[in-house]
Amino acid sequence: MKIIESILAVTFLPVMVLAQQPKIISDATIAFSVSGTASAQNNFGSKTIYIKGKDIRIDFFSNAFNQTIFYNSNTGNATILKEVGQSKYISNYTAEEWKKANEMYEGITVSFTSATKKILDFNCKQAILKLKNGNIYTVFYTPDVVPSITENPFEFKEVPGLILEYEALLSGNEKIIYTANKIDFTPVPSLEFKIPKTGYRVLH
Repeated sequence: MKIIESILAVTFLPVMVLAQQPKIISDATIAFSVSGTASAQNNFGSKTIYIKGKDIRIDFFSNAFNQTIFYNSNTGNATILKEVGQSKYISNYTAEEWKKANEMYEGITVSFTSATKKILDFNCKQAILKLKNGNIYTVFYTPDVVPSITENPFEFKEVPGLILEYEALLSGNEKIIYTANKIDFTPVPSLEFKIPKTGYRVLH
């Protein structure tokens, strides 16, 4: 009996190794390049995401404006900083207000395909997200890594992994593509989540 148990243990060991759980990350900096159709060229630029525990910061720089979003998943509160030319604006949202601001994502449907792609040495799977307004997102994510907080919990809550590329097909056939080109898992300084108190005109 002991011999049989030993054989079974050896036989199933590789299966147990392969069935490892995804790695949960609570610190990461992910840089994205932005491209798309000519009609959306004013939105081209770069995007950087900072993740630290339940906090996330998203910096977006484009030809038309710069924007930073701070969000905490524990409180549900959010802050947006926006710069247009020399003008600077700040908007603060309670959890309920932020949920309402993202109500366009209510009822979003997600379907998974067999398509795969390798991004930054991660094996990624494809998911198709469709909004009620007809906009479609094509997402590539790695199921091997799960962030402690998603970029937008209303928009990407059904995607089971770290998103490394997504293509937004908007109305009028306008297309914008965000592709990760660098990722760093070293601890993110808390200073990155410090919201300025002055220098911005309050809009909300």
